[in-house]
Amino acid sequence: MEGKRPIKYFTMKILVVVVMAATVTLASPRGAGKLWGYQRNTNGPLTWPAAFPKCGGSRQSPVALVSDEAVPGPPVEHFTFHNYNLVPLSIKVTNTGHSVKVTPMSDASLTGGNLTDRYIFTQFHFHWGATNNQGSEHTVDGVTFPGELHLVHYRERHGSLGEALRHSRGVAVLGVPLELSLQDNLNLQPIIDGLAQISKPQKTAMISPVILRDMLPDNVDDFFRYEGSLTTPPCSEVVVWTVFKDAISISNTQLQEFRQLVASDGTPLQDNFRTLQPLNGRRVCGVVLRLDASHVTSLARRQVTVVTQPTGDQRKATRDHSGREFTELECYVYH
Repeated sequence: MEGKRPIKYFTMKILVVVVMAATVTLASPRGAGKLWGYQRNTNGPLTWPAAFPKCGGSRQSPVALVSDEAVPGPPVEHFTFHNYNLVPLSIKVTNTGHSVKVTPMSDASLTGGNLTDRYIFTQFHFHWGATNNQGSEHTVDGVTFPGELHLVHYRERHGSLGEALRHSRGVAVLGVPLELSLQDNLNLQPIIDGLAQISKPQKTAMISPVILRDMLPDNVDDFFRYEGSLTTPPCSEVVVWTVFKDAISISNTQLQEFRQLVASDGTPLQDNFRTLQPLNGRRVCGVVLRLDASHVTSLARRQVTVVTQPTGDQRKATRDHSGREFTELECYVYH
């Protein structure tokens, strides 16, 4: 993907300093001070609800995403990635003890894609497996990837990630599958090069800049959309999830560098993904901005009436192939 996108530099604004200086500890009051991790029988995902009750909720993430079972959404507005092509003034990489978090000093934000508000970018982080046949949190049409990247945004009106975690749909996360490649992904290499400096938990390092747009697949028009939660404690059910159907690449050599890190509990930082959660009646929307013949056929087979521009209280109820009635508006508008 190198050489495809124009590179610009920007002048940092005072607002950026305020936003990036704001931090949030993702821990609920009842779970404060509790250790959690990914070891199956000690601190893994199955144990989280005891210390973090929200992790036992009914709208949890990740989930299995299946094209044939998703409510087919009509064409919607394209995403607009504001300042995603800019080179950050600086960028920090951190071993959080549970993941690798990358924090650019940037004023990037996200609109469109049927999100009715602007969402402010705050950080992205990685999940990966001990082996190449596991690591992603979501599965896409039955496929498990060796890793997954999450770009985290909070709703502008809330002012901070911490405040956004108190509100329904306060957080928007873009999920990007990481697909195994024989060649290194050069866009990821500055991050990979920094991992040796953060082998222990809570270590940080400044690295060469990466461009946010290069963390996304070329095709950002086809994606799954559903409402869920953080995939780590406190598992707050405030997330509008967008998981792209296309992946970006990563090599085995690059994955091995992630696997050398140490977790908060002293174990190897590997398999830091949560097990799949039940949908519990939630709708997953399959958004395709470019309808092709096969998608039109799919819509016809499932007897779905396509509404290209739903507005206000316009709700066209129909039934999917299983006979369940749903409201198409669920697939587009997030107030």
